[in-house]
Amino acid sequence: RGLLSVQIGLLLVVLFMLVRYKVFGVFANIALALNLTLLVAVMSMLGATLTLPGIAGIVLTLGMAVDANVLIFERIREELRNGMSIQQAIYAGYERAFTSIVDANITTLLVAVILFSIGTGPV
Repeated sequence: RGLLSVQIGLLLVVLFMLVRYKVFGVFANIALALNLTLLVAVMSMLGATLTLPGIAGIVLTLGMAVDANVLIFERIREELRNGMSIQQAIYAGYERAFTSIVDANITTLLVAVILFSIGTGPV
């Protein structure tokens, strides 16, 4: 049941990104797949044991990646509505979303460092 729920959840996220963001959604899904592949590859190379907290961390990573993409794409849409060219809108969209994305990642990193310093056992 757990694997099935993960597959259904991932499929729903992929479909949402495709329907809502079209071409940008394709690129976001490719980036999401690469993110997951690299994450699993690095864990495998390090010989890391995958536990429940580790799975939660992977889900958090994927969720943050989707969130960053949504922020960027929504900013790009706003800029396009304001009459910018696609190239200008992409630049401005990334520029406007950057601070929010960095803040979210720094906050998550700080919590991860705290949990790592007081945690015990495999992740």
